Amino acid sequence: MNRRELLVAWIALAAAFAPSATVAQSRLPLVAVLYHGKESAVKPRVEALRDGLRDLGYGDGANIRLEVRWSDNRVERLPALARELLALKPAIAVASPTLATEALWRESKTVPIVMSGGSGWERSGMIASLARPGGNVTGVTNQLNELAGKQLEFLAEIAPRAKRVLALSSGLAASEKELRAGARAAADVLGITLVEAFADRPEKLAAVEASCERERCDALLVMVDPNLVNFRFEVIAMAARLRVPAAYAMLEFAADGGLLTYSTDATHLARRAATYVDKILKGAKPGELPIERPTRFELVVNQKAAKAIGLRIPQSILLRADRVIE
Repeated sequence: MNRRELLVAWIALAAAFAPSATVAQSRLPLVAVLYHGKESAVKPRVEALRDGLRDLGYGDGANIRLEVRWSDNRVERLPALARELLALKPAIAVASPTLATEALWRESKTVPIVMSGGSGWERSGMIASLARPGGNVTGVTNQLNELAGKQLEFLAEIAPRAKRVLALSSGLAASEKELRAGARAAADVLGITLVEAFADRPEKLAAVEASCERERCDALLVMVDPNLVNFRFEVIAMAARLRVPAAYAMLEFAADGGLLTYSTDATHLARRAATYVDKILKGAKPGELPIERPTRFELVVNQKAAKAIGLRIPQSILLRADRVIE
């Protein structure tokens, strides 16, 4: 055998025993990601998670693998999606909001699960306490179930004559009970009557709009709800038709034409969730990692929306706003 034949033989032998790209990639730690909602609506949050991981030195396909699933805003799909992801034997799972986190937790008490936002976890039993979760779930919580009162305060300030407020949610959020209780308590203090309304899909907004007109509502309170985010454009359009001031609990609403929001930044929470993935992959136990609460809430005012309904935003609000959209 001459030198060239020997070289060809060595190359063939090395190729035969070298792991394929598919096999090599399959050995990378798998991060399973489960989000409740439509991909188009909440994809920026998953991209923020990827960015956060990238900042920490993790690249999808380089030293970790990400498998992402979306519920398409169908709560009933979450258990099957959770089982599908866990069957892939992930090293860790990331989920948002609480409904998705709980779906994974009900299927596994051993796979580390990182919350990437959400509220209402107290009722589920997933976590013993914020300081020491104790089980396989940790991460970041948005605690937006506590903000309904603040939203009503802003409504009272921008529309002091508004005494009948339509309170809208899908009725499906994990923190629904706490949300409603907080809104009612704040309404009592402010002398506001709440008109309860529910819509879990855009087709139901016509009935909500009719109810608002029938009940002579002066304003709209759109409570924190991962389901409503997925058809927020329809909710914003309804508020515009009703020509009433509206306060929302997620920043996306103001960016897309809503009047006023007071909330945490969900993409920032997703980036923070990446730090938990990093710690757990390096050996930390989720039950010993304290859960983070948000330290910053943003007030965003959309002046274009205000002008469209003939509303003048008080200077006191504009001076406090973190961002004013002209």
